[in-house]
Amino acid sequence: MVDPSAVWRDRNHRWRIEAYRVPDLRFAVVATNGTTESAPLWLFGMPALARWLMTHAISLDDLEVD
Repeated sequence: MVDPSAVWRDRNHRWRIEAYRVPDLRFAVVATNGTTESAPLWLFGMPALARWLMTHAISLDDLEVD
C-alpha cells in the first residue's frame, strides 16, 4: 500500500483517518486506544467518509492534522 496523502485525528485521539489516492479516493479509519489500534475500516469516497463522521458525531472542526 502507498503512503497516505493526509492523516487526521479526532480531537479526543480515539480515531485516526488516513486518506489514500489509489486510483480512487479511499479512507482508512482506525480506532486508537493508547498503544493499540484496530484493523482499518475502509471507506470509499467522500460521501462514505461524510456518513461515517455524521454517525460518530465528529465534525470537521474536531479533526486535527496528524
